[in-house]
Amino acid sequence: LNEYFPNLTNEIKEKLNLYYELIETENSKYNLTGFYDEKLFKYGIIENILIFQEIEKKIINLEKLNILDIGAGVGFPTLPFLIFKNEGFNLTIYEAQKKRCSFLQLVIAKLNIKNINIVNIRCENSTDYSKFDFITARAVSEFKNLVEISHKLGKMNSYFCFLKSKKYNLEIDNAKWITQKLMLNVNVLKLNIFFDIENILLYFRKNKLTPEGIPREWKTIIKNNLE
Repeated sequence: LNEYFPNLTNEIKEKLNLYYELIETENSKYNLTGFYDEKLFKYGIIENILIFQEIEKKIINLEKLNILDIGAGVGFPTLPFLIFKNEGFNLTIYEAQKKRCSFLQLVIAKLNIKNINIVNIRCENSTDYSKFDFITARAVSEFKNLVEISHKLGKMNSYFCFLKSKKYNLEIDNAKWITQKLMLNVNVLKLNIFFDIENILLYFRKNKLTPEGIPREWKTIIKNNLE
């Protein structure tokens, strides 16, 4: 932490370290994430903070916004940044697995985190329409699926930013049906390699109301042939 964030207060450092320790302890019981030890701290905590610092520099300032993280698991990518920013925005996490929701509630209690809401739900079943200013996800689903299940939840002119890997061009191609229907201009932001993983951000701005029938049923969304 000192190497990457030399000006971080002791209070925030302590909270991030406690967050890491809680993940390690509970992960040994319930298999919550594939990250552990040094990789957990580097890729799970430090890298996600660095990514969101880049988002704030190059896409949108997240201060005081209503943010949705889809399928965050143990809280990645947004929870480390919420702690880092001393709860400078409002965070909602949708998580389908109850054991992960229970873990997140434990973190909230132990770290006394405010401005956060954990909802045990699949994103496509949400009725939080036009609620969020910024919607994100990491390692959850293909881009086309994320676009369709989340579009209705964003406010007009809200931003959607999904973290992807080297196969991002294929995911953009696979999403043409839904991005054309929603009239989206998809942007690509390649970040510096912080450790050894190339992080790609696919992002867009909501510029029209979500049409009726979107999102479709999940079993239809995940089909390769969209029509």
